[in-house]
Amino acid sequence: MFRRASNEALLNKITSYCAYIEYDDKWISVVVLTKKYAATTLHCLPQAELGSSVILCDSSMNQLHTVIHGINRICDYVVLKNVDDEFLEAPYLVCPESLDKYVVAGYAFGEKKLSYRLGQVSSLCATGEGYFYGDSGGLPLFSGGGVFYARNGALMGIARGNQHHGRETEKYGDVLEMISVQSMMVFIKCFGDNPFSVGTYG
Repeated sequence: MFRRASNEALLNKITSYCAYIEYDDKWISVVVLTKKYAATTLHCLPQAELGSSVILCDSSMNQLHTVIHGINRICDYVVLKNVDDEFLEAPYLVCPESLDKYVVAGYAFGEKKLSYRLGQVSSLCATGEGYFYGDSGGLPLFSGGGVFYARNGALMGIARGNQHHGRETEKYGDVLEMISVQSMMVFIKCFGDNPFSVGTYG
């Protein structure tokens, strides 16, 4: 069992890496990747276009000016670049491994407060998309929330959901599909400081 009181320091660390986009009176989950970049899922921002301005708010409700720097329609994520300054806090990044325990943090149900869910990595995608799966299940509008290593708060990836057509989500009903942070960083590093778009509509 994950006890909030005994894990307060971990949750405070995780919270410092979380942000949101206010859209249609709901909060869309975003997580900081590095001092310069953050990410969320593309299906939460289906009209995303490269270079578009997006206002993020951090966990202290400070507004941050970002632009859409990268779109990956194959793997369902958007990379946001902080154009004003650097993010105050950025997580250490780790590769997910089978049986790792994790904490998902996001604005479930679009509510204006962070929710947390504990899970364990059940399997890794073998086909190269960078997905991994866990037993925590998903919550509506949890997509885009950070997936953090429960031991030290390092970032493993972002939540995608449990209603997509991944190998594990078709087999099992309550499996959370997640996108590994390493798969996102590969594209960011490959394109350098240049905006990128991968995949096409339709």
